[in-house]
Amino acid sequence: MSHSETVLQDVGQNIRLFRTERQLSQQDLADRAGVSRRTIAALETGQVNISLAKLDAIATALAVDFKKLVSPSELSESAIVNTLAWQGQQAESQATLLAAVPTQTQVELWTWSLAVGEVYQAEPDQTGWQELIYVVEGELTISFEHEDRVLQAGESILFESSVNYRYLNQGNRSVRFIRNVIY
Repeated sequence: MSHSETVLQDVGQNIRLFRTERQLSQQDLADRAGVSRRTIAALETGQVNISLAKLDAIATALAVDFKKLVSPSELSESAIVNTLAWQGQQAESQATLLAAVPTQTQVELWTWSLAVGEVYQAEPDQTGWQELIYVVEGELTISFEHEDRVLQAGESILFESSVNYRYLNQGNRSVRFIRNVIY
Protein backbone atom coordinates (compact mmCIF):
# COMPACT_ATOMS: atom_id res chain seq x y z
CA MET A 1 0.00 0.00 0.00
CA SER A 2 1.40 3.41 -0.99
CA HIS A 3 1.84 6.28 1.46
CA SER A 4 -0.94 8.27 -0.23
CA GLU A 5 -3.31 5.28 0.07
CA THR A 6 -2.49 5.03 3.79
CA VAL A 7 -3.19 8.75 4.25
CA LEU A 8 -6.51 8.45 2.41
CA GLN A 9 -7.46 5.57 4.74
CA ASP A 10 -6.58 7.70 7.78
CA VAL A 11 -8.66 10.59 6.44
CA GLY A 12 -11.56 8.24 5.72
CA GLN A 13 -11.45 6.65 9.17
CA ASN A 14 -11.29 10.07 10.82
CA ILE A 15 -14.21 11.45 8.80
CA ARG A 16 -16.33 8.42 9.69
CA LEU A 17 -15.31 8.63 13.37
CA PHE A 18 -16.00 12.38 13.74
CA ARG A 19 -19.22 12.14 11.70
CA THR A 20 -20.48 9.28 13.89
CA GLU A 21 -19.50 11.10 17.11
CA ARG A 22 -21.56 14.09 15.96
CA GLN A 23 -24.46 11.86 14.92
CA LEU A 24 -24.38 13.14 11.34
CA SER A 25 -25.42 11.17 8.29
CA GLN A 26 -23.20 11.29 5.22
CA GLN A 27 -25.77 13.62 3.62
CA ASP A 28 -25.81 15.92 6.69
CA LEU A 29 -22.02 16.24 6.55
CA ALA A 30 -22.03 16.73 2.78
CA ASP A 31 -24.61 19.54 3.09
CA ARG A 32 -22.64 21.28 5.85
CA ALA A 33 -19.33 20.99 3.95
CA GLY A 34 -20.70 21.87 0.52
CA VAL A 35 -19.66 18.59 -1.12
CA SER A 36 -21.64 15.68 -2.48
CA ARG A 37 -22.72 12.69 -0.38
CA ARG A 38 -20.88 10.52 -2.91
CA THR A 39 -17.64 12.39 -2.09
CA ILE A 40 -18.12 11.72 1.63
CA ALA A 41 -18.84 8.04 0.97
CA ALA A 42 -15.77 7.72 -1.27
CA LEU A 43 -13.56 9.49 1.29
CA GLU A 44 -14.75 7.22 4.08
CA THR A 45 -13.64 4.20 2.07
CA GLY A 46 -10.32 5.81 1.05
CA GLN A 47 -11.22 5.84 -2.63
CA VAL A 48 -10.91 9.47 -3.64
CA ASN A 49 -8.25 12.16 -3.60
CA ILE A 50 -9.74 15.56 -2.73
CA SER A 51 -8.59 19.17 -2.71
CA LEU A 52 -7.19 20.67 0.48
CA ALA A 53 -9.91 23.33 0.41
CA LYS A 54 -12.65 20.69 0.41
CA LEU A 55 -10.89 18.74 3.17
CA ASP A 56 -10.72 21.96 5.18
CA ALA A 57 -14.45 22.53 4.59
CA ILE A 58 -15.17 19.01 5.87
CA ALA A 59 -12.97 19.62 8.93
CA THR A 60 -14.85 22.86 9.62
CA ALA A 61 -18.21 21.10 9.21
CA LEU A 62 -17.04 18.47 11.72
CA ALA A 63 -15.68 21.17 14.10
CA VAL A 64 -12.17 19.67 14.13
CA ASP A 65 -8.93 21.23 13.01
CA PHE A 66 -7.38 20.20 9.72
CA LYS A 67 -4.45 18.46 11.46
CA LYS A 68 -6.81 16.16 13.34
CA LEU A 69 -8.68 15.26 10.18
CA VAL A 70 -5.62 14.21 8.17
CA SER A 71 -3.46 12.69 10.92
CA PRO A 72 -3.39 9.05 11.92
CA SER A 73 -5.53 8.74 15.06
CA GLU A 74 -2.50 7.95 17.24
CA LEU A 75 -1.02 11.35 16.26
CA SER A 76 -4.12 13.48 16.68
CA GLU A 77 -2.81 15.20 19.82
CA SER A 78 0.82 15.39 18.67
CA ALA A 79 2.32 18.61 17.38
CA ILE A 80 4.54 16.75 14.88
CA VAL A 81 2.37 15.51 12.08
CA ASN A 82 4.46 14.88 8.93
CA THR A 83 1.38 13.71 7.04
CA LEU A 84 0.94 13.75 3.30
CA ALA A 85 -2.34 15.64 3.02
CA TRP A 86 -2.63 15.86 -0.77
CA GLN A 87 -1.13 13.87 -3.63
CA GLY A 88 -1.32 15.07 -7.21
CA GLN A 89 -1.32 12.97 -10.34
CA GLN A 90 2.49 12.98 -10.36
CA ALA A 91 4.54 11.77 -7.40
CA GLU A 92 6.41 15.07 -7.01
CA SER A 93 3.13 16.98 -6.63
CA GLN A 94 2.20 16.86 -2.96
CA ALA A 95 1.40 18.86 0.16
CA THR A 96 2.66 17.66 3.52
CA LEU A 97 1.43 19.07 6.80
CA LEU A 98 4.62 19.14 8.83
CA ALA A 99 3.33 20.32 12.18
CA ALA A 100 0.51 22.30 13.75
CA VAL A 101 0.19 23.89 17.14
CA PRO A 102 -2.40 26.18 18.69
CA THR A 103 -1.08 29.68 19.29
CA GLN A 104 -2.05 32.20 21.90
CA THR A 105 -0.72 35.52 20.72
CA GLN A 106 2.10 35.54 18.20
CA VAL A 107 4.13 33.46 15.76
CA GLU A 108 7.40 34.65 14.24
CA LEU A 109 8.61 33.24 10.93
CA TRP A 110 12.35 33.38 10.30
CA THR A 111 14.65 32.18 7.56
CA TRP A 112 18.12 31.18 8.72
CA SER A 113 21.36 30.06 7.16
CA LEU A 114 24.54 28.82 8.83
CA ALA A 115 27.87 28.36 7.08
CA VAL A 116 29.90 25.20 7.63
CA GLY A 117 31.21 25.14 11.22
CA GLU A 118 28.99 28.03 12.35
CA VAL A 119 27.29 27.82 15.78
CA TYR A 120 24.45 29.93 17.19
CA GLN A 121 24.05 29.72 20.97
CA ALA A 122 20.48 30.60 21.92
CA GLU A 123 19.38 31.97 25.25
CA PRO A 124 16.41 30.18 26.85
CA ASP A 125 13.07 31.81 26.11
CA GLN A 126 10.26 32.28 28.58
CA THR A 127 8.29 29.22 29.71
CA GLY A 128 5.68 28.25 27.15
CA TRP A 129 7.63 29.41 24.11
CA GLN A 130 8.23 26.90 21.32
CA GLU A 131 10.26 26.71 18.15
CA LEU A 132 9.25 24.90 15.00
CA ILE A 133 12.19 24.28 12.67
CA TYR A 134 12.09 23.05 9.06
CA VAL A 135 15.36 22.36 7.21
CA VAL A 136 15.25 23.51 3.59
CA GLU A 137 18.73 22.38 2.56
CA GLY A 138 21.79 20.93 4.24
CA GLU A 139 22.02 19.39 7.69
CA LEU A 140 21.21 21.16 10.97
CA THR A 141 22.21 19.93 14.42
CA ILE A 142 20.23 21.26 17.37
CA SER A 143 22.11 20.60 20.57
CA PHE A 144 20.14 20.36 23.81
CA GLU A 145 21.53 19.73 27.30
CA HIS A 146 21.21 15.92 27.08
CA GLU A 147 20.91 15.19 23.35
CA ASP A 148 21.69 16.36 19.86
CA ARG A 149 19.07 16.18 17.09
CA VAL A 150 20.34 16.08 13.51
CA LEU A 151 17.85 17.20 10.88
CA GLN A 152 18.31 16.67 7.16
CA ALA A 153 16.66 18.72 4.41
CA GLY A 154 12.90 18.07 4.49
CA GLU A 155 12.76 17.24 8.22
CA SER A 156 11.18 19.26 11.01
CA ILE A 157 11.13 19.44 14.79
CA LEU A 158 9.06 21.23 17.42
CA PHE A 159 10.58 21.88 20.85
CA GLU A 160 10.11 23.94 23.99
CA SER A 161 12.63 26.81 23.71
CA SER A 162 12.76 27.64 27.41
CA VAL A 163 15.90 25.46 27.68
CA ASN A 164 19.52 25.87 26.67
CA TYR A 165 20.08 24.92 23.05
CA ARG A 166 22.21 25.83 20.09
CA TYR A 167 22.17 25.49 16.31
CA LEU A 168 25.24 23.95 14.69
CA ASN A 169 26.23 23.29 11.12
CA GLN A 170 28.41 20.20 11.33
CA GLY A 171 27.70 19.29 7.70
CA ASN A 172 29.88 19.87 4.65
CA ARG A 173 27.80 22.69 3.12
CA SER A 174 25.67 25.63 4.24
CA VAL A 175 22.37 24.86 5.91
CA ARG A 176 19.16 26.81 5.32
CA PHE A 177 16.15 26.42 7.59
CA ILE A 178 12.85 28.01 8.52
CA ARG A 179 12.36 28.89 12.18
CA ASN A 180 8.96 29.64 13.70
CA VAL A 181 8.92 31.04 17.22
CA ILE A 182 5.55 30.49 18.88
CA TYR A 183 4.60 32.37 22.05
